[in-house]
Amino acid sequence: MNENDNIKVGKVYVCKVTKILQHGANISIGNTKKEGFIHISEISKRWVSNVKDVLKEGNQIVCKVIDISPQMIELSAKRVTDNERKQALKEWSIENRLTKLIESTDKNADKTIEKIIASFGTLYNLYDELITGDTSKLDKIDILPTTKSILLNFIEKSKKKLTIKTQLIIRSFDADGINKIKEFLSQKFSDKGYYEIRYIKAPEYLLIVSADTPKKTISENKKILNEMENKSKKFNIDFKYKEIKK
Repeated sequence: MNENDNIKVGKVYVCKVTKILQHGANISIGNTKKEGFIHISEISKRWVSNVKDVLKEGNQIVCKVIDISPQMIELSAKRVTDNERKQALKEWSIENRLTKLIESTDKNADKTIEKIIASFGTLYNLYDELITGDTSKLDKIDILPTTKSILLNFIEKSKKKLTIKTQLIIRSFDADGINKIKEFLSQKFSDKGYYEIRYIKAPEYLLIVSADTPKKTISENKKILNEMENKSKKFNIDFKYKEIKK
């Protein structure tokens, strides 16, 4: 098997800059222990004249794999979308926390992590499955009871109810714009009832989404915003949004 077989074109990783070159940089790809190369033209959507103006050795950078050959793995930062960047950083953060938890309870942490990855694919996949309440696959893995317990405790703490608040900007420039906005807001954007929309001041509104689990909340928030965006076109509404950071 080629050593690059588990790295696929289109995958996104949180990477580290290992060496600055004249026309790009060498990049350590996530936790794969493999290196790739990012060309100066793929570092930013803005024009970059000098790599050192943007990157330094040791910098973290979210990259997408754009080409794989026997000689090189080519990466891009400018082709990573905002959603891909957020998801990659979230997965990286959770995997690091899980690694530290396992290392704190298990002298053979490396072997335990290998067992988990063999069963789940990644540590994040372990988290993603356990957050739903399904522990059947974890029960089948031969790991220390203390390690299993600390992993489950981490998952339980992660299940605390999540609320996502998003600032909405809703405008209409039609003659009967007020009525169009009212009709737009009266639409059903989700059948599950996990959300409410509050009026702040024209043209500002607040979308509040809170479901049973963090995973459901994130999923519902995305679906609702997509539905609002789609329906805004039907009503000729100028619709923009921005998540409110906590």
